[in-house]
Amino acid sequence: MLLVYKTISKFLQFVLNMLFVIQITLMILVFLTSTYWFLDLIGSNAFNFAAPLANSIIDLIRIFYHEDIEVGGVYVDGSLLLFDIIALVLVFSITKFKYYLIRAMESSDASVKNCKLKIEEEFNKQLQTSNEERIKKAKNAAILVKFNAKNAYIDNVWGGDTVDGVKEKEDEAFKIFYSAIKNIKGCKFAKTEDMMLILLEDFSRIDNLLNFIYHSIERIKLNMKKKHWKLNCYMSIDVYDNKIDFKSEIYPLMEKLVALKHPNEALCMGNFNLRYNLLDNRLFTFVSKGPYDGFENCNVYALVKKI
Repeated sequence: MLLVYKTISKFLQFVLNMLFVIQITLMILVFLTSTYWFLDLIGSNAFNFAAPLANSIIDLIRIFYHEDIEVGGVYVDGSLLLFDIIALVLVFSITKFKYYLIRAMESSDASVKNCKLKIEEEFNKQLQTSNEERIKKAKNAAILVKFNAKNAYIDNVWGGDTVDGVKEKEDEAFKIFYSAIKNIKGCKFAKTEDMMLILLEDFSRIDNLLNFIYHSIERIKLNMKKKHWKLNCYMSIDVYDNKIDFKSEIYPLMEKLVALKHPNEALCMGNFNLRYNLLDNRLFTFVSKGPYDGFENCNVYALVKKI
């Protein structure tokens, strides 16, 4: 259909150009013949160069009409006058016809644009479907958790050893945290010196896992607060599939997100945003944190629970 509309538009443009040429030609002929006819009547030879053209037109008109007109008691050939009148009527008629032709061209151009938009929309739908299918292949999720403990009795005013007991409290928080989540089915756990990695096999269960993690961390923070310790949690989350080398491609990025130290928020990149938004009945939403150095000008997002 697009090809048909384009062909129509090109044909109408061609007709419009031809009509413009015809108009210009007729106006030139009217000018030459009328001036020649008038000067010939008063006996001037100034426009004799147009005589061959005028005679050709006279011969053509005489095939259809031959009638002399009286000017000052003298009968003269009115063929050129009749030609000029017909030419002016044609020029006026072409002008009116061009108006409707231009309207038809505008309608045809609008049809071409609409066809292009429909084709583009269809292409975008196919592309979106293709992207969604590709994104849905990432069925694994990873969560990296780091705890940071601080003695509430120690500050810059009262002083004190800011390191004393911190490692022990962080280890205690990890032990309690692991005890709470270790029985979750479909998860694997790995502990480094100061971080814990949680691998989820079924991405559709990400909401349940995150919800349980947030509740567990809140309980640990509350218990620590009772002992006059402040506990912050830094988290990052990502999505991946088994074809990707997790250690070299996913884990370093998650470490960089944790290093941003946004307390009590799970940070992620756009790929997790896209994958998560394909789920139904989501418990969490995204808050843009903006671009950061070292993330190739990509936005960083925080995953927060819906109110």
